[in-house]
Amino acid sequence: MEESINILLIEDNAADSRLIYIYLKEMYLHKASLTLADSLSAGLEHIKNNNFDIIVIDLSLPDSSGIDTFKSVFAASPERPIIVLTGLEDELIGMNTVKLGAQDFLIKGKLGADALKRSIDYSIQRFKLLKELSENTKKLEERTADLLREKQKLAQAQKLAHIGSWEWVVGENTITASEELLNILEIESDKLKIAYDAFIDFIHPDDRENVTRTIDQSIKNFQPFDFFHRIVTQTGKTREIHTRGELVVSEQDAAIRIAGTEQDITVRKKEEELEQLAMVAIKSYNAVIIANKDGKIEWVNDGFTKLTGYKLEDVKGTYGEILRRGKNTGLSPETDLYKIIRRDKKPLSYENKNFAKDGTQYWVLTSLTPILDEKGEVNKIISIDSDISKQKRAEQELILANDIAEMSIENGNMALEELHKAKELLEESLKVKERFLANMSHEIRTPMNAIIGFTNLMLKSDLPEEQKQYLNAIHTSGENLLVIINDILDISKMASGKITFETIPFNLKQLMATLVELMRPKVTEKNLALQVRLNADVSENLVGDPTRLNQILTNLLDNAIKFTNEGKIKIKVSAITNSKNKTELQFEVSDTGIGIPPDSLERVFESFTQASDDTSRKFGGTGLGLAITRQLIDLLGGKISVKSTLNKGTTFVFNLAFKKSARVARNQIKKQQKDSLEFPLKGTKVLLVEDNTFNQMLATKMLERWKCVVDIAENGKIAVKKARQKKFDLILMDIQLPEMDGYETTHTIRNHISPKKRNTPIIALTAHAFASEAEKCREATMNGYISKPFTENTLFTKMMQILQASR
Repeated sequence: MEESINILLIEDNAADSRLIYIYLKEMYLHKASLTLADSLSAGLEHIKNNNFDIIVIDLSLPDSSGIDTFKSVFAASPERPIIVLTGLEDELIGMNTVKLGAQDFLIKGKLGADALKRSIDYSIQRFKLLKELSENTKKLEERTADLLREKQKLAQAQKLAHIGSWEWVVGENTITASEELLNILEIESDKLKIAYDAFIDFIHPDDRENVTRTIDQSIKNFQPFDFFHRIVTQTGKTREIHTRGELVVSEQDAAIRIAGTEQDITVRKKEEELEQLAMVAIKSYNAVIIANKDGKIEWVNDGFTKLTGYKLEDVKGTYGEILRRGKNTGLSPETDLYKIIRRDKKPLSYENKNFAKDGTQYWVLTSLTPILDEKGEVNKIISIDSDISKQKRAEQELILANDIAEMSIENGNMALEELHKAKELLEESLKVKERFLANMSHEIRTPMNAIIGFTNLMLKSDLPEEQKQYLNAIHTSGENLLVIINDILDISKMASGKITFETIPFNLKQLMATLVELMRPKVTEKNLALQVRLNADVSENLVGDPTRLNQILTNLLDNAIKFTNEGKIKIKVSAITNSKNKTELQFEVSDTGIGIPPDSLERVFESFTQASDDTSRKFGGTGLGLAITRQLIDLLGGKISVKSTLNKGTTFVFNLAFKKSARVARNQIKKQQKDSLEFPLKGTKVLLVEDNTFNQMLATKMLERWKCVVDIAENGKIAVKKARQKKFDLILMDIQLPEMDGYETTHTIRNHISPKKRNTPIIALTAHAFASEAEKCREATMNGYISKPFTENTLFTKMMQILQASR
């Protein structure tokens, strides 16, 4: 609003008063003035001596409480809009004050700057609108000449506030509607009359009975009404509506007319939903910073204060240099990181060492994500710091342990007892390493499961395109982080010799077709061509490890796409040798990208190494992809080589041997897939054992989409109790639980409840991604295993597989 707003706040809580003052200063700058009163009597004295645009009151004051507080203020200033503040337990009282004349009520626990501004703007606009409606009704006969101008003003006000008005003579079959109401309903008509039955038909079928009952009850009791519902417009769009109505009663105490308003709050609801999604991220234990486009800090969350010891006032308006003892941060305009994020407008991550307020040194993994405006320019920058100090200490311990082991090996003339000690130290260091990786996997995958899962669910809802772009950015960043995690785990498993390979039949042509479909969005985004050629001498039906082959090809294709800006990417498969039962195949992946310098050709296969020093900065990545690829090929008994020409392209060639398989009928495969997709989960009774609130919410949303009946247990003891009381078709069991972990809970269910219930199928849900974890689940008599984060398809497929096997 352009003009200055004079606001009276009656609030005895100094913290709440300060918070509202900050919100008003942030949202209105110098265009709002605030007068404070800490009691009802002081507020009434201000009302007597000042002319306020709006009054905001807390119902609980030292000298008054409850609805009487509102009545006193309303009696003193009925000509001013009033907003009521309530606690969570007083929400019903807040609604009652609205019925008595308050313009709006806000709940303190959910109060935010945007919500406060919306409420003030809407309340002032709504109050002016209703006042104009009342005055125009009284003066209608006296001001016939001004009627057109008043209607135009009213229509403009309704349009600005998205409020349409209507009037209904009780008992008649027509309603008089305003132009804005016709716009909300998307009715193209030059007449302002709507049949009553047609007007009711616009109400959403699921809300219609409740709306008509509320109106009938209002007429019966001569009471105004105020409620929310949905409508379906003439073009089939669903809109969220806030309805209010006032009755006109005759001298004989009979309702003769109802005047009402319909406000379209769809956009407001969607904004609130997006804010709720944002709360999932910012209410984490991670430190979250919001900076403006220039890198200056505007807001921090509680996680930031807990990690650093600094509050918002300590860092607001700075680049966070206090965390680096005066040195530049990634938000400082002088740094390459800031320049890259402003130029590329894409998220980036890096590790750095910070210092807390008490001088403690800590390490964080910082992720910078740009938020773009409608023109595609950087408007805000969100920085999320994940504390990795424990991981860094574990790395140092590993380095120390490895140094000790190396020293022991170099001294070959040491006594046998010393060799045993060195061996024990080495084994302990490997255990530390495995524990570190297991903990890292769990701590990162658990929140990633909620973030990726909720993002997938939100992407399936009806959202504006701009919000979908933001969610896609979050989803892509999460998937990229998961790739990095999996790379680190793979390289660790291969180093410890714990990686395993499958030997199962698969169809090579189908594998290649699926791979092409998965890569197509990336190729299309860069306007590249992707060609696949299988020579005629290549056998389609093979026996081997299709998952590892897919991983190898995916790594090579990802590299080709990343380093190719124009041209094409080709995959060629040919047979080197062929016999009745075996074949050796050669795979070639070539691109027309930037190429690799000759002196870096062999170095690209080393861990944490890329072709040049600035490759990671320009293109991202961990430098593990090709190292993992070569190690996988070596372990599978194959070889890989590379040839490249700068600015012309690169070709990777590898060969692998496979056994041949009997031909699998494609029609049979399609039929099995079709039967699997059509398997009904409706009515399946599922016990979800999960202590993480966000993962509870995510899994429940997925299961309810499939019409499952879901019961939740927050820990192992509750799970055992519910499994005794009720027969379930399936149990989804988290591994890390309070009270009793997933293994102990499964053992108790299998051995200490009634025989009819103890064999209920159990699927493990775990944030650890090690082969040893899957083996432990099988040893614990669980029927299946899913690693977090999981997709809807993964959970759906595993549930149907286990349920079919148990019948």
